[in-house]
Amino acid sequence: MNLDKITATLISILFLSLAIGIVAIARVEYLAVALLTSVMMGIASPLIAARRLYFLASEYPHMALLATTLSIILVNTTPVNYEFFWVIVIGLISMYLVGYAIHRGVDPDIATSIATAGSVSANVMVMYIALRMFRVSYSLWSLILGDPLLVTHRDIYVLAMLTFVVVVVSIAIYEAVIYMGIDRDTSTLIYGRMVHLYDFLFFTVIGLTTLAVLKIVGYILEHVLLLLPALVAINLVEGGRKVMIASLFISTIATLLGFSLSIKLNLAPASSTGFIILAMYLISIAVKRLRKYG
Repeated sequence: MNLDKITATLISILFLSLAIGIVAIARVEYLAVALLTSVMMGIASPLIAARRLYFLASEYPHMALLATTLSIILVNTTPVNYEFFWVIVIGLISMYLVGYAIHRGVDPDIATSIATAGSVSANVMVMYIALRMFRVSYSLWSLILGDPLLVTHRDIYVLAMLTFVVVVVSIAIYEAVIYMGIDRDTSTLIYGRMVHLYDFLFFTVIGLTTLAVLKIVGYILEHVLLLLPALVAINLVEGGRKVMIASLFISTIATLLGFSLSIKLNLAPASSTGFIILAMYLISIAVKRLRKYG
């Protein structure tokens, strides 16, 4: 199967998935959440693959979960009573601290491991305090399993704004991120001091994406959806831009079909979406081998 056929197939499946999603997902808000989530995940995944920071991406949901539980306490103890605000602020600070450590030469796996250990330990304590001292309008289990119904209209507007920012920034820095992933020293010669800005923007994109969709896909499945779209795309197409486009298509297809299946079969959206994208990954391996060995 050549690249043109693969691209045409992905586009056809994308439109079919969109049609199924429109029919199956009766609520406009639910469909909007699915589309915005898939776009954010699909556009961020190739950046993670380019920098080869898979461990950071897979473990950052621990920090995102801590930011979400901490936001419950801050909403009840500060004048700012919008949880999403505190989630973004706390989550980005934690991401920047890890990013700064990596930038200063700390091994990414070591920096991530330390941050994860601290986040997991703090999460237990913060959840205990939040559940005992404050009224929570939803079950904290929903953050782990994922529940799109937790998202309010205001959250959708913020999610749309963040999606726009993530898409624009990701496209702007993608080429530089690829070079930085291949050879940091050479990329420094090419981009000079701009490398520091690209680093900052990269960690911002990954942080915003993870934090914005935590309630929707859940803490557990974020690991999968941040990593697999790009890995599937890499198995199917070649070239940085084609990988980003294919990753976006794959994420959208998996999310739309997953949400549609969850409605029809009364399943958790995160579960059905995860199985679909895992199946797509296995298929992509088979396609890659067929293309290689004929």
